[in-house]
Amino acid sequence: MPAAAASPAPEPAQLGLCVACHGKNGAPLQPGTPHIGGQSEAYLMQALRAYRDGSRRAVAMNAISNALQPRDIEELARWYAAQPGPAARR
Repeated sequence: MPAAAASPAPEPAQLGLCVACHGKNGAPLQPGTPHIGGQSEAYLMQALRAYRDGSRRAVAMNAISNALQPRDIEELARWYAAQPGPAARR
């Protein structure tokens, strides 16, 4: 019997904070916005934590990340890591 496919991660409660710039699937909606879909979960968590503690600077990201709890950061990183990367969309 084949192994059951992993169920997709549920949509994070704080996803709405991200979609205006990064889109729901991590494909940027604005020029200059990084493509985060398919990026490493560990990298995304580290980046969000760095924005939150101020060691990485970008005005919008610093402000948004201050609204995130540690669990939100984990959920958002898991969500965007599970999205297709740029090569998968071509």
